[in-house]
Amino acid sequence: MSIPELPGGFVGWCHTALFAWLGVAILGIVVRRYAGLVLPILMAIGGLGLLCGAIFGGNALVTLPLPLFLGDAALSQVYDPLSRWFLAIIALIGCTTAFFAPGYFQHLSPRIPRGFVWAGIGLLLISMAGVVLAGNALAFLVAWELMALSSFALVATDHAQASTRRAALIYLGATRIGTTFLMAGFLWMHALTGSWTFADWGVSGMAVLGPALLILAGLTTKAGGWPFHLWLPIAHPAAPAPVSAIMSGVMIKTAIYAMVRLFLVGNHLATPALGPIILVIGAISALWGVLFALLQHDLKRLLAYHSVENIGIILMGIGIALVGEQAQIPLLTQLGIAAALFHTLNHAIFKSLLFYGAGAVDARAHTRDIEHLGGLIHRMPWTALSFVVGSAAICALPPLNGFASEWLLYRGFFDLALNGPTMLVRFGALLLMGVLALIGGLAIACFVKAVGVVFLGMPRSKQAEHAAEADAGMVTSQGILGVLCIGLGVAAPLLLLPLQAIATMSGQAPLLTATWTIPMSALALVMACTLAGLAVLLAALARRHPARRFITWECGFGALASRTQYTATSFAQPISRLFSAIYRYEVDIEVKGKNRRHFPSDVSVHATHEPYLETRIYAPLARAIQRAAGIFLLRLQAGSIHQYLLYMVAVLILLVWVGVRR
Repeated sequence: MSIPELPGGFVGWCHTALFAWLGVAILGIVVRRYAGLVLPILMAIGGLGLLCGAIFGGNALVTLPLPLFLGDAALSQVYDPLSRWFLAIIALIGCTTAFFAPGYFQHLSPRIPRGFVWAGIGLLLISMAGVVLAGNALAFLVAWELMALSSFALVATDHAQASTRRAALIYLGATRIGTTFLMAGFLWMHALTGSWTFADWGVSGMAVLGPALLILAGLTTKAGGWPFHLWLPIAHPAAPAPVSAIMSGVMIKTAIYAMVRLFLVGNHLATPALGPIILVIGAISALWGVLFALLQHDLKRLLAYHSVENIGIILMGIGIALVGEQAQIPLLTQLGIAAALFHTLNHAIFKSLLFYGAGAVDARAHTRDIEHLGGLIHRMPWTALSFVVGSAAICALPPLNGFASEWLLYRGFFDLALNGPTMLVRFGALLLMGVLALIGGLAIACFVKAVGVVFLGMPRSKQAEHAAEADAGMVTSQGILGVLCIGLGVAAPLLLLPLQAIATMSGQAPLLTATWTIPMSALALVMACTLAGLAVLLAALARRHPARRFITWECGFGALASRTQYTATSFAQPISRLFSAIYRYEVDIEVKGKNRRHFPSDVSVHATHEPYLETRIYAPLARAIQRAAGIFLLRLQAGSIHQYLLYMVAVLILLVWVGVRR
């Protein structure tokens, strides 16, 4: 797609917003005293400016003049429908984080330097915008590295805790591995095309499979997709809740942006094997994430595994689009792109909302352990309501936004099952449709557990009993995203217009807007009227037959207490046993007492599981690498000055040889 030069207008607004975030980063380091007042306002202003520019702007190609260049590639920025879609996501979550973070950071003071945290958030937002605006591989990698380092610093915010330091180092290692794959793929593409510019990478056939797989591995690592997802459930519980919201809601989606940019729109890498590979990775990621989420008791760790699940759903959309492109089915390609990008937006909204809710619970109840919570709906009603809305959205319940984007994905599977090129492809589409339905059912079970144990029933600890509602800023940010979960679901047909503009960037005829078959507004109205009618009916029945209170039979207990309630472990146990072959789920029961058979004095239950991928593959691999590195270092760092001089001469000769060849 050719993009005309348009140096003025909304590009100026976008640059102004980025400078506002740069001001947040600088002032966060220099003027730490007013970090809780000035910096959130400046960050919200930058987010609003960028959001307006992304929504109302046009197309532009901006190339910055010398000396702003990177080697032999200019520092260029591409403003087109795809980059503006992701800029809008970054701006939206940046704005709501500006409202939420000040109140949340109060409960972490004085353990964390708030000014430095704000500076890290500002740099993270700038770097994410730089990634989605990059017009060539070198500009992309510079922004990518700034994003990795700033997010690493934010994960290590509470670095006094040993677990936080470990999580930050694991995350840093994952970013290094992902960047290594990415750089290898970019170098390979430069060797094939002689250009760093993405628009020049229009290569097809099996010759491009090697660099495409390297790039896919690097991007899947950043996205947190299987089997490179290990860092995600470790880093998110360690990071502050606003940082987790940005990382899970937005940062991991920059990898999705790169996949769509490099594999689907404009001049791109096209190889037949890539679509089925991404489909399989997506299906495994989604199922793996939701199964492990069921086992978690840490609320943020549970949400982190659901990020693995939803990244898998997005990858399935990208895989459908690639299969449709290879099979020359334009409608299937457009459905896949629309499903992936719409779910990217929706996941950013409801996952950020859920992380805000988890942060509010942590700030007010001072624990994220689900087993120690309960009854918070009476103490934190607005947070509970927002969390319920976000839970319904992530479970794809109508008429919320999660349902709308997953419906597009189902439509893609329907179309592939009907029009697939071979019988095997059609059967695979039906199978993946069943997997997606299974994932939806397991997600509902997981969030019934989370909502029921955290917010309903009686408090299971003193912290939960004395919890109070979050402050106005935290509640406002959750309310904004909760309204968007409903609004984007009802207005889903309208969003097909910008999605169609992205899906047709390769020159296809627009087919997407005619595919929506569900009247979302009418469905929402019917559901609202049904709920209102039930509420009126129940109120009338309550007046006619007032409730009478009796002492409930307590099964021999003296009185109902928190110990008589369902726990998260007991709720998830039947489902976990069904899939025990995947993670070796076991429940250990210990009964104590002199006459413990009939009158036990104490009963303790402990559920365990083994993540085979971590214990059987990654842990032995890490130990082997450590041993090899130790042997290598003993020989490399021999303490010989002659050996070090030889290394320097060899490097100098290599540099001269490369320079002469160029």
